[in-house]
Amino acid sequence: MEGLLLGIDLCDDYSQISCFRPLDMEPEPVALGDDTSSGLIPTVICKKKGEDAWYIGEEAYRLALFGGGTMVDKLVKLVRKEGYATIEGVRYMAEDLLRIYLEKILELPKKKYGTEEIESLVFTVQDLEGHFLDKLIQVAESCKVARDTVHVLSHTESFIYYVISQKKDVWANQTCLLDLTEDGLHYYEMRVIRGRKPQVIEAEHEKLEESFSLDVLDTPAGEHLADTILTACADRLFKKKIISSVFLTGKGFMTSDWAPEFLKVACNRRKVFAGQHLFANGAAYVAFDLLQEDTAYPYICICEGRIRSTVSLYAVYGGRKEQVVLASAGSNWYEAKSSVEFIVDDTAMLDLTVAPVGSQRVEKVSISLDELPARPNKTTKIEVIVSFSDERCMTVRVVDKGFGELFPATGKVIRRDFFIS
Repeated sequence: MEGLLLGIDLCDDYSQISCFRPLDMEPEPVALGDDTSSGLIPTVICKKKGEDAWYIGEEAYRLALFGGGTMVDKLVKLVRKEGYATIEGVRYMAEDLLRIYLEKILELPKKKYGTEEIESLVFTVQDLEGHFLDKLIQVAESCKVARDTVHVLSHTESFIYYVISQKKDVWANQTCLLDLTEDGLHYYEMRVIRGRKPQVIEAEHEKLEESFSLDVLDTPAGEHLADTILTACADRLFKKKIISSVFLTGKGFMTSDWAPEFLKVACNRRKVFAGQHLFANGAAYVAFDLLQEDTAYPYICICEGRIRSTVSLYAVYGGRKEQVVLASAGSNWYEAKSSVEFIVDDTAMLDLTVAPVGSQRVEKVSISLDELPARPNKTTKIEVIVSFSDERCMTVRVVDKGFGELFPATGKVIRRDFFIS
């Protein structure tokens, strides 16, 4: 394994990049310039006036501050809303600006480790929205990263993989994360449901209403106010829970000296870890694991970005009735597209079974086949295509494939959308 194994945490304020090192079996943060203290790379880009020269991060800030160029920030949000920026009379689409930014940060590990090859690249972002994911993968491809090497996780899932890559006593019980950024205060909670095979890991994310601007940390009075808010959050969130560990990340936790009362609550019979690159490191662990023959994570993960139910149907194969799985619980919804062909045998309905993980309750969803051309029994072949627009929204397409030359395919498509548990 000679190529780079990268995890990139892409956010509107700062981005971070980690490279998994197989010799050490650990991710290593990659910084911009000589500042290795945090590895936070501002997600901004600046074009130098009159030149086709682009700068990112703190260099972009400095160039714009002294009037040497035009800066564009919040690149992720700009891509999400399909925006653009006009610089020196030229319109640049958001994805073009993101491409330049991504090319620049990908140069960092290439230069550091002396290789151009990217063997596995895993992005992690706050929210998984289908159109944005399409754009992000297209941008990665335009940076000459092969499509089949690119994957995208939610922050919640990256948190899971980071935590379960640590020693087991760290996540023996529930594990929590507070991420304090310019965007606000985000809370994550993870628990392992034991007694099942494979084991199930559940994690949830919540953006807390109790938040504050990081600017308040510039004054002693503001620090006290922030500490009070954070302590109240901890009292509420940790109450009556058996929590093994608490993780603190985000620019707001570059130092925690301003929050002594909060730390008293957090450290009460719990391990507390503070640092950056948590999400990027989690993505880097996955970048390595995806290339292994056997995963180091034999769990079903239920969280943002993962399907919560197994979707299947029953069909006769070789004279026996068998269950055909179309989507498995714990699968990445963005990548969980399946296609299976069947011959219709004496039925006018397609019945799918939806089984939520960890539940005895089974739902059934049915699709009428009456819209297909009328033919004799066993002379209609159909293709059933299942895809998802998020972890709970499933689309099923039934395509008429006909039956050879006797009954040519019409291409008729029956589409149904379902909300699943």
